[in-house]
Amino acid sequence: MVDKPKDKAEVLLERFFDWCKEKMHLLDEKTSSHRSTARSFRETHPRISRTIMVSVCTLAVGLVVVGFATPKTVIVKIDDSIRITTTEYETTCTRVDSFIENHDIDYVYGQDVIDAQLYDGISDEMVINIQKAVDIPVIADGEEKVVKTLPKTVGELLDELGIKVDEKDRVTLENDHVLHAGDVLQIQRVTEGYVKEEVVTDYSVVYSADYSMAIGKTEVVQEGATGKELRTYYVVNVDGKEESRTLVESETIQEKQDRVIAYGMNMSMGVPSGLQYSRVITNVRAVSYNFSGSPRGAYGLPCTYGTCAVDKNVIPLGSLLYIEGYGYAIANDVGSSIKGNTVDLYMEDMRQCYAWGARRVNVYVIS
Repeated sequence: MVDKPKDKAEVLLERFFDWCKEKMHLLDEKTSSHRSTARSFRETHPRISRTIMVSVCTLAVGLVVVGFATPKTVIVKIDDSIRITTTEYETTCTRVDSFIENHDIDYVYGQDVIDAQLYDGISDEMVINIQKAVDIPVIADGEEKVVKTLPKTVGELLDELGIKVDEKDRVTLENDHVLHAGDVLQIQRVTEGYVKEEVVTDYSVVYSADYSMAIGKTEVVQEGATGKELRTYYVVNVDGKEESRTLVESETIQEKQDRVIAYGMNMSMGVPSGLQYSRVITNVRAVSYNFSGSPRGAYGLPCTYGTCAVDKNVIPLGSLLYIEGYGYAIANDVGSSIKGNTVDLYMEDMRQCYAWGARRVNVYVIS
């Protein structure tokens, strides 16, 4: 068992009593001739002798106590890795450990670093330096933990934690960066490689004007078919999640086939030979229009090529018509802006609307 080191007060007291013993021994030798006289004096005046002895001892002890009770100046510097805080204390403590405890100094044993031994004695103008440990969040391999450490470099901490970093991995802080409070250390694992994928390529829709087909009509000339490609990508994954991919090579396995739709642009005037009609409405304003989706008219039929909107007071809904330049149509819808001798002709494609525009034609009512 190792004895606890003596503090400064204990050492001084021990020296004082040794000195007293030495002086008493010398005094005993020099005053041997007077001891008998002193003994006679004590026997003759016992009360006075005791008073003298108590006064001498009290004076000696008082001098020692006064020496230790004198306040001393201690300067404490605390480095929390962001700033150094310097505080000056006046203390009567005799040892570093009691000084830290009595003055609530921010020091955690076994965690922070202090440049003095806890059992050291306190001296006037003493400077104590304390380096605080800091909390560093470390994120790596799907795990996050807070590490309490003294300021050290990122590389030193990674070595201490046994975390290996490959050349392609990403670290939020430089390897020689000295960690301080507020830092977050994150390691992202990066993997790279080539990936092959078979991809279905969609066909395009191609429109073609047909001047032999009645305007407003469309017809599928060729059905579309999807194709297939074998594509090679260079893929970068970060922590198991894909961050980017770059197309490196593409090989056609099956050619795609575009869908071809012909739209009629023939606006032949006149009427078919032998057309049977009940009446003809002349100088009718015919306007083209197109709807997206699949709307239905007031008569109940879908709005498609071969239907038109009319003023039902002029042309009853459901009437079969022949319209010059457009062809046969059924009166299928009405509209607030369609009044009198006006019809709206449905077109399957906006290009047909642009070609037709608005024009004056004759409308033949068949039934």
